[in-house]
Amino acid sequence: HTDNNISFHVYEGETLRTAALRRNVASPHNGRANLINCRGLGTCGTCAVEIISQGSDDGGIAAVDPPQRNTVENLRLNLPPHNFHDNAEKLRLACQIQVRGDITVMKHTGFWGQKEEVVGSPSVPTRPFGELEYLLDGKSPPEK
Repeated sequence: HTDNNISFHVYEGETLRTAALRRNVASPHNGRANLINCRGLGTCGTCAVEIISQGSDDGGIAAVDPPQRNTVENLRLNLPPHNFHDNAEKLRLACQIQVRGDITVMKHTGFWGQKEEVVGSPSVPTRPFGELEYLLDGKSPPEK
């Protein structure tokens, strides 16, 4: 990676949260949220990110699934502190997004990633519960 741009491989259908933690390149959480989070249930909102671009394959399939916020995302992101900021409509939860193609993601500051400023350097990923970090992720394929 260079500067604040980080690239990493994601398995087809893997959630963005799981992929980032498994590859150990960047955390989908900021600061203390690396330890204090819901482990992928979508209830805490600390893995909020903004997808700023996404490619699609020749068949026109979206690079993320679901292409729009799901019910879990709508419930969490329409509550404080996310709904107090101008960028709230652009946020998605990394634990709910399955990656299907190339995407570019921006992580914002704040414990919940809810603020308008962009993170200067990504948090170092921590997996205090080891493989149990992914136990609740029923969407991602197993590690290869």
